Amino acid sequence: MFCPIPPALGKLAALQDLNLDGNQLSGHIPPELGKLGALKTLGLTVNKLDGPIPSELGHLSALKKLYLSRNQLSGPIPKELGALSRLETLWLNDNNFTGTIPAELGELTALLELYLNGNELSELAG
Repeated sequence: MFCPIPPALGKLAALQDLNLDGNQLSGHIPPELGKLGALKTLGLTVNKLDGPIPSELGHLSALKKLYLSRNQLSGPIPKELGALSRLETLWLNDNNFTGTIPAELGELTALLELYLNGNELSELAG
C-alpha cells in the first residue's frame, strides 16, 4: 500500500532534516514543502513519487542536501533549483526527467555532488 506525503509537513517551520527515504510513498511532492525555511536536508529517495519537482522547492534557502533519486519523477528539472545557493548535494538520478538541464544549475557554486544519470535529459540549456 502506497501513501502520499502529507502536505501538513509544510507547517513544521523549525524542521531541519526530513528523511522519508525507502518508504511506500506515492503521488506528487507537495509544494507545501517549499515553506520549510529552516530545512537543510530533504531525503525522498527510493519511493514511488511521480510528477514534477515543485518549483516551490527553490524557496528552501537553507537547503544543503536534496535527495530525490530512484522515484518516478518526471517533466523538466525546474530552473528554480538554481536559487538554492547553499546546496551541496543534488541527487536526481534514476527518474523520468526530460528536456534540458537548466543553465541555472550553474549558479550552484557550493555544489559538490550532482547526479543526473538514469533520466531522459537531452543537453545543457543556455
